[in-house]
Formats: sequence, structure tokens, C-alpha cells
Amino acid sequence: MLFYYIKLAVFSLKRTPLLSFLMIATISVGIAATMITYTVSYMMNKDPIPSKSDRLFTVHLSSWSQEQMFRMRDGKEDIPVFVTYQDAMNLYRQKAGVNQTIISSHKAMARSSTQPINEAISTYIRPTTREFFDMFEAPFLYGAPWTSLDDEQGIQVVILSKQRNERLFDGQNSIGKEVLISGRLHRVVGVLDDWPLIPRFYLEGPEMFAEARDMFIPFRAQINNEWLSTKDTSMYCWGSYDLSELSSVLNSECVWLYFWVELDSAEQRGDYLNFVNNYAMEQQELGRFPREQMNRVLDVNEFIKYSKIVGSDSKIAVWLAGAFLIACLLNCMSLMMTKFHGKGSEVGLRRAIGASKQDIAWQFSFEAMIIGFVGGVVGLVLANIGLSVTAQVYSHLNAQLMTMNVELVMITILMSVTTSILFGGYPIYRACQIQPSSQLKSL
Repeated sequence: MLFYYIKLAVFSLKRTPLLSFLMIATISVGIAATMITYTVSYMMNKDPIPSKSDRLFTVHLSSWSQEQMFRMRDGKEDIPVFVTYQDAMNLYRQKAGVNQTIISSHKAMARSSTQPINEAISTYIRPTTREFFDMFEAPFLYGAPWTSLDDEQGIQVVILSKQRNERLFDGQNSIGKEVLISGRLHRVVGVLDDWPLIPRFYLEGPEMFAEARDMFIPFRAQINNEWLSTKDTSMYCWGSYDLSELSSVLNSECVWLYFWVELDSAEQRGDYLNFVNNYAMEQQELGRFPREQMNRVLDVNEFIKYSKIVGSDSKIAVWLAGAFLIACLLNCMSLMMTKFHGKGSEVGLRRAIGASKQDIAWQFSFEAMIIGFVGGVVGLVLANIGLSVTAQVYSHLNAQLMTMNVELVMITILMSVTTSILFGGYPIYRACQIQPSSQLKSL
């Protein structure tokens, strides 16, 4: 019986090709517009690392001066999301968590050791500690993170992104090969695979939606080489300092480093915050941290929410797209009313030879279902075209933001079929109310 209803629905659609085309086109345009905006919003708001998002915490210290406040947020005084070098090193050495990492940034000219100097290109580099890769589940194509000894001594080693490895070494296994960064040789110990981490929560602001950096080096190597790229580093200072001298920055109250910690469980958060507060009290006794203490530890999703990377404009855009979809569906419903009204004589004849109202309802429901399915498939194609264009326009953002995953594809088809049946409900109901006698008289 199922195939009979499908056959009737397909035959009906073929008999009215123009109306069928208009209904499918109307639904597909509405679905495409909705899914383009929803996909971007969904990818921006989704939990980037669900396996441990409640166990990863960023540490913020109330280390600003008595005379100056860091900034205002929602009408209240706020504290930095960065920490000073001395605080980062103190917290890192105490090993109060399962893992902890320091994250910095740098920009330098880089090339492979076999390339001529004129082929060196400006490269964004991520100085960090070896725990970074395990904490944030960075996948390796070749090699592995550098060793603890490399971290301690600042050995000049480097981990490349997959894209940088393709540019420098044609995508081959480059472990053991050498890369020149600012004229200093660095040995390749690892190559990252594609890393679908969106947003990159361990950063803040627009950087959360950027591609992973092309090169990773030990944080100690940055310090040993006295590399400080103020144009690439968000740095806020008070007191005495000289930004032209790294040693001056290291001993200053300049905040410029991210500090993240991984705990065994979310329940240990309170204990770790107590540890942070005790550390702050010790620093106060040493003459630092003069302001009221508002230290905090935020987990992944809290930090994303705190960063306000997804503004109200994005939510409004989704609602507007949803309203546009409803308008399209109302137009489709009007077309269905026209179509089903024109089939009154056919319905009357079927009723006269024994078809029940339920049979008529099933026939037209399958027709609406097919319209919704085809409209959803066409809408998917249009949505992906729109996302590709959006990715090219906003090329500074990670392309994964404009990519539909399997879950979104299934949502698109399901939403198209469901809404088509839902908005086709009234035309189907009206068709079922047609009386055989009134239609047969007109034959």
C-alpha cells in the first residue's frame, strides 16, 4: 500500500509540473536561507571539545594596579583574561592540575632549510608547552609533541600544521628535517593532521574562529631567543616596562599569556580556585595584586560565553531566516490549496468507488512529503553553494564554520519534510472534506 500511495503522489506531481516546480522551489529557497544562517550560528556555538569541556579551565588573575582598572564589562570592573610571565611560570611549576599549559604568540619569517632566503614568508607561530597538544586533543599526522626536556631547555624544535608541511615539504613525512625561523634552525618533530576544533576556545575574540597556526614551538624557545612580536601579541601593561626588551616584559606586570589547566573532574574546580586564591594572597604579601581579588577559573563553554564571540546579531539573523522560511511555507501552502482544489473531481471519483478520507489523506500526505524531501535536497545544494560563497567572502574565518556536518544535513532534510507536511495539513484536510456527490454532478 505504501508504494501505491508513493506512485499516486509521483503521478500527481507529474501531472502539474509547474505547480510542483514552484512548491519545491519555494521550500528549497526558504530551507537554504535558514540553513546558511543556522549552520554558521550552530558551528560558532557548539561545544568544541565535548569529551573534556567541563574539565578544562582558563585562569584569570586580578593582578591589575590599584590606580588603574583593566576595563569595564557590563558596567562592572573586569580582570584580564591574560596573565603575566611570572604568574604563568609560577602556576605552571606548581603542577596543581593534571595538565597545564602556557600559550603565547609570535610572528616571524620562516622557510625550510633548503629554500632560498627570498622564499621565506611571514608566519604566525604558537609558542606553548608540550601539554597543549594532549589537553586540546590535537591530532598528529606524523611524529608527536616535543619532550619535557625540550620544554625545560627551550630546544629549537617545531611542529608544523598539515598545510604548512604541504608548502614546505610537499606533504611528505618531514620528521627530522629543518625549518629556519627568524634565521634559526628548528628541527621538525611533528606534523598536525586536520584539526576540526571550532571555536578555538583556548584563545579569545576573533582568533577563536581562525585557522590553527602554522608552526608550534616550545614556549621556552621563544624566551631563549628573546622573541617578542608586539604586533601579534595582545599585551596590556602597567608600571615600569620597556616593550622593546623582552627581559623587561618578563619582569613587569604586563599581561600577555593564556594559562589553561586540565583537572581530573569538574568537581575539582572549587579546590583549584582555592589554590589560585591562595596564590594571589601570597602575591599580595609580596606587594603585588593590589586590587580587590576577583580571580576566576572558567571552563570551555563559560569562557566562550564570556568572550561574547557570538553577538545578538547572529541570533537575530537566525530568527529572520526562520521567519523567511515560514513565509515560503505559507506560499507553498497556498500553492497546495490551489493544486488540491483542482483535483476535486479526482477526489470525488475515488471517494465514490470506495476510497476513505484516510486514503485521500495518505495520498496527499505522501505528495507533500515528496515535495518536502526534494525541496530539502535542493535546499541543501543551494545552502552549500551559499556557504561556499560566504567562506570566500569571509576568508579570514575558519572554513569549517561554513561547512555542514552530517548532523546538519539530517536536520535539513528532516525539517524540510516535517514543515512541508505540517503546512500541507490544512490543504490536505480541505481535500478530505470534498463530498463525492458534489463533484460527480459536475462530471
